[in-house]
Amino acid sequence: MMRLAIILLFSLLTPGVASADYDDSLSADIQAFLDIYAEAYNRQDYDTLLSMWDQDYPHPIYMAEEIDPPMHGWQRIRAYFNPKPGFTVLDGIRNEYSEVRANYLTDDLAIATYRLRFDIKVKRQKALSSWDRVMAVFRRENGQWKLMAYTEAPMSPLTMVRKMLQEQVPDDFSDYIKVQKEAATPK
Repeated sequence: MMRLAIILLFSLLTPGVASADYDDSLSADIQAFLDIYAEAYNRQDYDTLLSMWDQDYPHPIYMAEEIDPPMHGWQRIRAYFNPKPGFTVLDGIRNEYSEVRANYLTDDLAIATYRLRFDIKVKRQKALSSWDRVMAVFRRENGQWKLMAYTEAPMSPLTMVRKMLQEQVPDDFSDYIKVQKEAATPK
């Protein structure tokens, strides 16, 4: 009975995957931007990172999962990336961006969702890894995309644990189930 309850709970909490249209070419452009952004982030080159933001936009937003409330304005965002000039907070970080899906809002504005996978080592703490869903707004300036707003949207703990458990299932498990069902079927 407990096993059935767990299966029912997981099936109720597993949302259907909705399919949406997105612009393949724009998504590839944003992915190329994010590849460069990741290189700068992973080097902890925050000057380059911030140069990839639209410095002319007066109201940038950065919503990091670990900071509450969201950061509005250049002063808070610059302080986030460089809290103590000359002092590093991290021993290292590796960000990887994937699953980019972008659409135009206007000719020079785009919105994108993507996945951020990260490994991070904060000084005097153990390293950890995780992932987030991200939604960001970009503006094209002189033919180059720039960030205007960025939001990390981690899943609820239950959803994240479910995904982690699903990712641990061996590739051959479906074949195993099929063989077991065939063996159990009366002939």
